[in-house]
Parts: sequence; structure tokens; C-alpha cells
Amino acid sequence: MNNNIYNGAQTPYVPQPVTPKVKEKPVYSKAEVVLSVFVFIAAFCFVRYVVFHAMGFITTGLYIAIITAAIIYLRKKECKFSRFNKVLTGVLYLFTIVFSITANNFIKSLDAIFLFGAGAYLVYSVGADNKTVERFLPFALCKAIFEYPFSNFEKQATITSDSLSSSKAGSNAKYIVIGLLITVPLTAVVAALLMSADDGMERMLTNIFDRVFREELWNIILQLGLAIPCSLYLFGMFYTNTHLNGLATLDENRCKQSMYNMRFISNLIVYTAVTPICILYVLFFISQASYFLSAFAGNLPDGYTYADYARQGFFELFAVALINLGVLCFMSLFSKKAGREKTKALKFYSIIISVFTIILIATAMSKMVMYIDNYGLTKLRLYTSWFMVLLALTFVMVIIKQFKFDMQFAKHFSIMFTIMFAILCFSRTEAIIARYNIKMYNSGYLDELDIHAILEMSDDALLVALDEGEVTAEEVNDHKKKLYQRDDFGRYNIPALIVDSKTE
Repeated sequence: MNNNIYNGAQTPYVPQPVTPKVKEKPVYSKAEVVLSVFVFIAAFCFVRYVVFHAMGFITTGLYIAIITAAIIYLRKKECKFSRFNKVLTGVLYLFTIVFSITANNFIKSLDAIFLFGAGAYLVYSVGADNKTVERFLPFALCKAIFEYPFSNFEKQATITSDSLSSSKAGSNAKYIVIGLLITVPLTAVVAALLMSADDGMERMLTNIFDRVFREELWNIILQLGLAIPCSLYLFGMFYTNTHLNGLATLDENRCKQSMYNMRFISNLIVYTAVTPICILYVLFFISQASYFLSAFAGNLPDGYTYADYARQGFFELFAVALINLGVLCFMSLFSKKAGREKTKALKFYSIIISVFTIILIATAMSKMVMYIDNYGLTKLRLYTSWFMVLLALTFVMVIIKQFKFDMQFAKHFSIMFTIMFAILCFSRTEAIIARYNIKMYNSGYLDELDIHAILEMSDDALLVALDEGEVTAEEVNDHKKKLYQRDDFGRYNIPALIVDSKTE
């Protein structure tokens, strides 16, 4: 045995210190840091002036600022705007005007939702360098609105944390915040003791407390709290579309495979299931032909009032139309032989259901016209009529699709919907309602003019009524006190300012 091992002949082993690996912090561009600050400010303004207050000039400016910031950031990231994306950007700018030209909060709310979805799609479309609307638009919208923004939902917080920790001012700010949090309980105890000891101190501190911690402050704190997730979402949307980093992009082949995997029901089963429904629709229409077609001749069936006749027709329309839409989607999505393999029988059933629905819509529209001629316009009647026209155009496109498979349904539907929505937003619907009812009343077609209904509408209707001399300035001022007593921001639009100038 070698004794050198035990007698110290060998140099003893001395462990070397291990240098820990320093985790490299990711480097963020100046554009991303600036965008992070802007997005938080924009998110707070969005919560305050879109969610919490009636929308107007400020909302228009806010959306213009967000769209412009998105364009600047995407160009900084060397993203190219195709002709399609430039047109889409123009459409977004155009719809921001709606908040300023109408006082109708319902229309403005719909417009805000439209701009949200279309804006998210624009950022996605520019990042993907799209030249037109995707064939699989629903898949693209899911990525644009849900998958991409939430895949980097925490990225803004990370950038903010790294930016603060890397700067002396940021570190000092963190220490200041921590110090303030520590001293709050102690300061509160001392203040309570001083207030108990001296009445003058109590009055002074109470006055300061009332001024600082008034109701508006709590509203701002709540709005800041809601602005944080909104800001994280917006920044995640911008960041992800310029930093995919292996994130799955929209693949048409995968979309086709997903659609194909949904087709598991034999076409014969579909035919068998749909045939009785179609027969029932035909029998129902034949048995009620005189009832339905009375509207085209302007006649009222025996035993019906105009109100009952029109209302019953709408219930029938919505029920049947929704069922028919569901049946068409079911046939197209789950039939084994669909898509390019779609059989003539399946096309025939799609056409029959669509034609039947269009006939019902035309009948209901005729009944609605007859009803409006006798009772005038209301918001519900106008919005429902708009929806019926939109629905009819959709079914017309479904029929065309059966004869022309290569028709880009998503593209044409998007164009049609945008035009229809623009008509709804820019027509100032409540002004149309007031003008129509006043004209029909003055012409003798309406027995009475519902002034109370006009006063309950927005300044769009009030402006028309004022110009026509149907309401007085005193009535309008009483209405405005009720409408704006909690939200003066609702007056920041063109119709409201004109009404104010006429009633001062």
C-alpha cells in the first residue's frame, strides 16, 4: 500500500471559489421604454374618459393619440404598412370622429368596442404584414385580441422594474415609496393623538383630510387600479406583434386542419336532421301567407292592432333567424363533406334556409314600415331595422358563397359590416328620429308628438326639436340638469355645445 496518501506527501486539495453566474438582464429599446410610459397614461385616460365618463372630444383625441403612437412604434420596429393596413388605419381615424359629432352614448359605446377590436387587429395585421383580410378571420381575431396580448401580459411590469432598478432616480423613488408606506401607520396614530389634544388641530387636520380624501380622489385611485391591467394588456399587444420569438403565427394549413377535424357528422345525418325543419318552415309560410303578405299591401289583418302585428313579426323574425344561423353554422362546420368538398345537397339546403330567412326579413321590414307610418320612429325600431338589413345582407352573401366557393367571405363581410356600422354611427340616429316624428306630426300623419320621448334622448334629438320649435329652452335646461348632474364630460361634443349656445 502506498503510504504517501496518509503521510502528507501529496499536496492537499484546496477547493476553488465558484463565481456565481450573473443573469443578464434583457436590453430594451428606448422606444419600448417610452411606449410603456405612454401606454399607462393612455390606459388611465381610457378608463377615466371612456369607461367612467361620457365620451366626447377627449375620447376622440385619446383614440387618435393611441393610433398614432401605435403607428410610430410599429415603424420604429421596421414594420411595413401594406395598402390594406393603410386603409384600415384610415378607417380607424375616421371612426374616432364619432365621439365628437354625436351625443348618443349607445352609439359611442358601440364605436368604442369597434375601435378596440379593429385596433387590435390592425396591430396584428401590420406585424403579420397582411395584404388583405385573412380567409380565417375568426382565428386571426382570437390571436389579435386574446392570445398575443396575454402572451406578454407581464412584459410592461418587467420593463418598468428593470428600468427603475438600473437608474439611481428609480432606486431612490422605490426607497421613498417604501418609507412613506412605513410611516403611514405611525403618522395616523400621531395625528389622532394631536386631534384629541387640541380642537384647533382637529379642525385643521379634518379640513385637510376632507380636501385631500374627497370622493373624486377615491375615483381616481379606482381608475388607476383599473388602468394597470388595461396598460399591461395594451403593451402586451404592441410588444408581442413586434417580438414573436417563436410564438405560433397564424398558419392557413393549421386552420384548415382545425376546420377539417371538426367535420365528424355524416352528411346524410345532416340532411335528415335539416329536412323536417325546412318542410316545417315551408308549411308555416304557406299557412300564414295571407298574414305575412298583408304588410306588403299595407293592410292590417283582422283582430290585430299595428303594435301587435309588428311586434309579433319581430319575435318570429329573431327566433327563426337565430335558429337558421345556427343551422347554417352547424351544417358548414360539422358536416363531413363541406368546404371544397361541399355537396350539391348541402348547398341546396343552405340556399333554401337563407332564402326563407330573407323572405321573413322582407316581410318584417314591410310590417315595420307600416308600423312606423302610424306610430312614428323610436330608437328600438330604428336599431332593429338596421339589424334586419345587416342580417339580410349576410344571408345574401351566404347564398352567393354557395355558387362561388373562392369568394373571400371574411373580406366581403368585413367591408359590408364596416359600411353598415358607419351608416349607423355617422347618421346621428336620434336626430333622424326626432326630425322624422316632427315632420310626420306636422304633416298630420301622427296624432300626437311625444315630446317627453324627445326630451329623454340625447342632444342630437334636442337640437332638432329646438330648431323646429317643438321644445323650449327651459325644457331643455331642465333635462340637461338631470342628464349631466353627475357627468359634465358628456357635454363635450358638437351637438351638446350647440344646444348649450341656444339655451343660454
